[in-house]
Amino acid sequence: MNPPTQSPPPDHRAPRRRIARDLIGLFLVGTGTVGLLGAISVSAPLVALFLAGLGLSIGGGAVLYINPPLPRWVRLVAGYFALTMGLWVLTGLALYLTPWSLLFGLLLALGVFLSSEGA
Repeated sequence: MNPPTQSPPPDHRAPRRRIARDLIGLFLVGTGTVGLLGAISVSAPLVALFLAGLGLSIGGGAVLYINPPLPRWVRLVAGYFALTMGLWVLTGLALYLTPWSLLFGLLLALGVFLSSEGA
């Protein structure tokens, strides 16, 4: 019998090393994000709140549509919680700045929703 002509995919060889690399990368991203938001909040707290709200909203949306899908309860709880918290932070920040920014932000979100493919 002849040996196979194709080698196995690279992630087949060392799954533990790949998982460890991914976990270390996620830890570094989380640490860097928290440190960067802390450094920005010293000089401009409103900018840090905006970035935190934006990050939470994008992260929550990404969890809802991640591939391969997470278990249904994890996806719903984590995704909707992060998305809701991020939108509340952005709404509170917009209301703090001026009520007009909240109105026009909602109009912008509604326009993006109506013009997107999912509508």
